[in-house]
Amino acid sequence: MNTRAVAVIFVLAWSMAVSTAPLPAISWTCPMHPDIVEDKKGACPVCKMELVPVRLAVIWTCPVHGVIEQEAPGKCRICGRDLVQSPRALTFTCAGHPEINQIDQGRCADGQPMTAKYTPRPHGDHNPKHGGLFFMAPDNWHHIEGTYPAAGRFRVYVYDDYTRPLSSTAARKIRGRVVTKEVFDASRNTSRELASAPLVLARSGAYFEARIESLHPPAQMTAKISFTAGDKDSRFDFTFPAYSKDVSPSAAALAAAPTTDRLPKADSMTLAALLADLRARDKEAAALVANGPFGGLYVPALRAKDVALAIQALLARQETGPSARRNALETHVKQLVVAAYQLDNFGDLGNAEKIREAYLSFSTAVTAIGSLVEGRQ
Repeated sequence: MNTRAVAVIFVLAWSMAVSTAPLPAISWTCPMHPDIVEDKKGACPVCKMELVPVRLAVIWTCPVHGVIEQEAPGKCRICGRDLVQSPRALTFTCAGHPEINQIDQGRCADGQPMTAKYTPRPHGDHNPKHGGLFFMAPDNWHHIEGTYPAAGRFRVYVYDDYTRPLSSTAARKIRGRVVTKEVFDASRNTSRELASAPLVLARSGAYFEARIESLHPPAQMTAKISFTAGDKDSRFDFTFPAYSKDVSPSAAALAAAPTTDRLPKADSMTLAALLADLRARDKEAAALVANGPFGGLYVPALRAKDVALAIQALLARQETGPSARRNALETHVKQLVVAAYQLDNFGDLGNAEKIREAYLSFSTAVTAIGSLVEGRQ
């Protein structure tokens, strides 16, 4: 999700721990698809609109009480939960003049330095709130968190594009069920449900719950949810390696997504080192595809995209003139870039079938790039 915003933010935008810290670098995002974040100008890979500049910073906030914002880790002053990192758009303004909102820091009319203003971004917070698994709906607006707090109990929390819980009125429009057994009919390219249970809105309106057979972890189930009347079901595939615990989501979120560091410039790395990095990202993606925490797929997928582009750039400098190898590499790098964005997108949606298809293309491209770099093609 993109370059997926969170991946770029955590790599490029940790900046404001103290007031004297340097500003985050300017990134480029799509006005219509804020999950797309690049490090240079260009067109949105989704809608082709021109990207616009943004400074991305990371603050610490409460997963439940979004009004809590601070520049260092700690506990929520309201509920005591551990604070989690959340991306924000950083701009500058002047006291008493909220209409001032600019990307570069300057001085106000009274000569005082402009003050920092942090604005939440759509799709910027994918931290689970209740210790579950977090996905984005295909409508690019709703988000859901599925939890499995005990055997036979499946819950779904529904949020908007800013990861705010839906009102009870909005939640009542949603219909869904959880499927625990189904078979795929290859002749019709459809699945037939063998066991399912309805998702029922709790009296409080805070979540939906289904009572199902007592599956023990690792437990697999599929939520099929319609967010508006007449809308077709969206599919979300869940794998719970353990029962969900409604505690601070920070540890769960960090454990689900592999860590990454900033990609060195191609000039400072050899082809062999870049290729080793690419294969390592492939292994990370394979593990996530196999084990089910799909929300973390964007990290290795988009890192691999950057590594593949670095390989292409370095090879282009090393080989001048016509080159069949360079042309073939360009083809497979394009394949990997597309597959990486698909993994990012389908990982957010939680669609296991689409994820497997995208990963097959992704892994095939990694293998082909490796063969070309090592001179086997």
